Amino acid sequence: MPSYKVTCPKSKRHKRFSVTAHVVQEWQVDGNGEFVKVLNDCIEVAHRPDREDYFTCITCGTKAHIE
Repeated sequence: MPSYKVTCPKSKRHKRFSVTAHVVQEWQVDGNGEFVKVLNDCIEVAHRPDREDYFTCITCGTKAHIE
């Protein structure tokens, strides 16, 4: 569970943010090991977002504050 708080500097009413996470996917590959298609979008999360990541307010697009 995160030990930080994400807030929008423009409005405290903005409660949704975008941020990246690193996930493990299952792929179908050809005989040369080249990607063909994704079989499973997310088998596991390799890195959850943390306070060092860049959070953006979905409502207004402003960089969020991390406390």
